[in-house]
Amino acid sequence: MLRLSCLILLSCTFAQMPVLGSPYQAALKEYKPAPPQKEVRALWVTRTSIQNTKSIQTVIDSMRRNNLNTAMVQVRGRGESYYRSDFVPRAQGLQPGLDPLGEFLKLAKQSGISVHAWVNVFLAADRETIRSAPREHLIYVHSDWFLRDRNGRSMLELSRAELVRADVEGAFLDPSNEAVRQYNVRVVGEILERYAVDGIHLDYIRYPSSQSGTIYDFGMPPSNPKTQKDFVYEMQVMQRSRRDFVTQMVAEIRSEVRRKKPQAILSAAVWPNKQKIEQRVFQMWPDWLHRGLIDYAFLMSYYDTIQRFDERLDPFFDPRINSRMILGVGLYRNPPPAVTLHQLRTSRAIGAAGICYFQANWFQGKDAPVREKNHQFPQMFATWSEPGLTAN
Repeated sequence: MLRLSCLILLSCTFAQMPVLGSPYQAALKEYKPAPPQKEVRALWVTRTSIQNTKSIQTVIDSMRRNNLNTAMVQVRGRGESYYRSDFVPRAQGLQPGLDPLGEFLKLAKQSGISVHAWVNVFLAADRETIRSAPREHLIYVHSDWFLRDRNGRSMLELSRAELVRADVEGAFLDPSNEAVRQYNVRVVGEILERYAVDGIHLDYIRYPSSQSGTIYDFGMPPSNPKTQKDFVYEMQVMQRSRRDFVTQMVAEIRSEVRRKKPQAILSAAVWPNKQKIEQRVFQMWPDWLHRGLIDYAFLMSYYDTIQRFDERLDPFFDPRINSRMILGVGLYRNPPPAVTLHQLRTSRAIGAAGICYFQANWFQGKDAPVREKNHQFPQMFATWSEPGLTAN
């Protein structure tokens, strides 16, 4: 069993290495630097940056200073709301009376900034949530909605140390549960009904990172296969099933968006790692793009070396969907300026829709202008650009 897992991982690792002379490498080599007429220059704005009016204004000011035109605003983090909701519990620690999404929209629109509501779909709790959540939270009213490990134990029961060993962020809702999917559709529908957002941005639209052959194979029912052949067959069936459940969730949200606000953009934050999306988190986003289930994929390409960035991006180069991809840059990892410039250049070279930076806090503080200058934001984004996003 262990040998099989190693072979699968090894083959996938070699498959992701950039091929000399590949279409991806050719596009980089042939590119002649020129800013596109329209370009997404987006910023992921986490929920900690919208807890009061002052912090929201600070984010808007930093976006205006750097000509960033699109804000992905986290309005649902761990099963709580940073917007007015009739059924999702209000987040704790907010400025009294503040509607974070409403306030952000008001200030952003005055500056011409597009706003997309960022929703964590299946991740609904972590250890802090379990310690302090109100009684109306999902961990209390629908604890049966959460995924279980291979031994049948709820993810809500995992200790902090076990979450670290499992390499997961917290407790996930079960994508195979129809009631869970209906709830998530209702979340999206309520936001679209109440706010003039430009789009819905799906995050954690996947399973937690699952490890085949261990107790941390989430959503895999308890079993005891008699032979390795039985194990392989069972694993393949369940991987396909879990991929289908996540895709079904995307399709159901797509239908709700089209019904409530057809012009709204539906996007998803996704992993640029073929082995991971196919065998561990079951997030088949290239297929979603090909089928029109999402309008744009935001690749979380949070790498601090050019080599690793290219290794991950090369396998996903596809002229049929390149223009529907937005490359994510992990500024929190403190990559050298040469890396962030390469990532922006790559976005333009392959004809991607643009780039997105993680996250807003990097652009704040007294040292922010120095960091921005070192990474050449004043030169690369010298003038304003419209994002130019269109729905399928």
